[in-house]
Order: sequence, then structure tokens, then C-alpha cells
Amino acid sequence: MKRLTQKELQAVSLEILKDVDAFCKANGIRYSMAYGTLLGAVRHKGFIPWDDDVDIVMMRSDYERFCHEYKSDRFVLFPSACNSENAYVAYARVADMEDTESRTYIPWARTQDQGVRIDVFPLDYAPDDEQEQRLQYKLFCTLYDFSNRVRKANVKSIPGLPLKFHLKRLVHSNRLNRRLARQSAEEVAGWLEYLMHRLGSTPTKHLSQYACPDRNICEWFDVEDFENLVELPFEDASFSAPANYDKVLKVWFGDYMQLPPKKDRKWRSLGYIRLFWKEKK
Repeated sequence: MKRLTQKELQAVSLEILKDVDAFCKANGIRYSMAYGTLLGAVRHKGFIPWDDDVDIVMMRSDYERFCHEYKSDRFVLFPSACNSENAYVAYARVADMEDTESRTYIPWARTQDQGVRIDVFPLDYAPDDEQEQRLQYKLFCTLYDFSNRVRKANVKSIPGLPLKFHLKRLVHSNRLNRRLARQSAEEVAGWLEYLMHRLGSTPTKHLSQYACPDRNICEWFDVEDFENLVELPFEDASFSAPANYDKVLKVWFGDYMQLPPKKDRKWRSLGYIRLFWKEKK
């Protein structure tokens, strides 16, 4: 099998994003570019040169509609744990299954041959009190960390992975308490999603993304930040983004126009995944 170059990975990711964008706009579903994708749109007018994925966010009501209604002639939706018995994560992904495939020791669904994919994260209502939000966000970080550890430790050996991937899997297994290691990765993701629904269903004035939280920040946005959207250029197209993207990017990245040190400009996913072109039969 031939591995994808970073440019090829970005190209396939862009095609998935275009497909999702067309579906959402045709069906009145709101979404926004997020994280490194939004940063790339603002700072680079496209992919960050060393970035390797696409992230979008949707308010919960739009997210649920998308998970139930998305259809494509080219790509496949893999719902989150709430909508699928086989999901190890609490957010959705749209993947190319026709032309690419992956090999990873950190699975995100039972099937191991999904290829290039983009992440779709739900935004849930968050407490209006900032201190309460910080405590709640910390709770989700703890549960997500545990979910990730269980996911890394429980997967069986996958043919085609480099030796270092198998060694990493064994290290994660040995570090996890044996009793905890017996937990089902699907169940743990389900707990996370249950709490997201339980704590985030009552309307407030704020939003947060709890499915894949980051301990280094505390996501806490005004609802209006993701209700008021604009189009921003990205590569050869344009996609939805928060009208007040400056505020949003400062929460995620601080001084976001400052480039990171050269040593940090890396293709991050190389540490856990390999992507290949499928061999045509």
C-alpha cells in the first residue's frame, strides 16, 4: 500500500469538508470551522502547512440533525457513542472509505479500515457562572482522559502497524489499572456523552465543547459566538466561521497570529496513525 503524503491527506480532507458544507447549506444545518482549521482559514487562508486534519463544530441541535440526516455518495458518517453501539468517542466523524484506509493503535470505532476523516464536535450549553464552568470542564477533561486511556489500552493488534505502535499499545495497557482496563471503551464514551446531554441540555447563555476537551484551556463561549456566522476563504473554497472569530481563536490559541517554534511545526498524527491509498481490486 502507498502511504498518503501530507498534501494528499489535506486534499482528501478538503473534499470531505466540501461535501459536508454542501449538505449542511442545502439542509439549513449550521456549522463552523474550528480549532486548527479555523486558525488556518484566518492565518493561512487554508490549511496550516503542517496540519493534518479538519475540525468543525455544531450546536447540539444542528449536530443531532446532521448525525441523523447526513447522506453522501462518497463519504460515510460514523456517529458518536450516543448514536452508534460501536463508537469509542463522543463525537462524530465523516470518513472516506472508498479510496483511503488507516492503520492506528488508537481506534475510534470498531471498524479499523476507515480512511481520511474530519471531526464533527457538538457544542453544548455551559454554566453561565465562569467558576462553575471551570469545574465542569475539568470534570469532562478527567473523564475524557480516562476514555482515551481505555481506548489506547484495549485495542487488539492490528496488522500493518509499525513495531513502535505495538510497543506503545503495550505500554498503555500496562499503565492502566487491570480492573479499569476491563472497562468497555464504548461504555466509557457513552458515559461521557450521557453527561454532555445531562449537564448541557438546559439552555443558558454560554456554550462549550466537552466531547474532546483540552486541559490547557477552558472553552467558554457566548451562544452568539456560534449563532452569528460568516464565510471565510479556505484553499479554493469558503466555509462557515464565527463572525467574531478573533474572540474564539484567542480562547483556543491565545496570540494566534504568532507562529509556533519550528520544532513544533509537525505532522502530529504520525505518532499514532498511518494513512494509505486503497489498492484497487
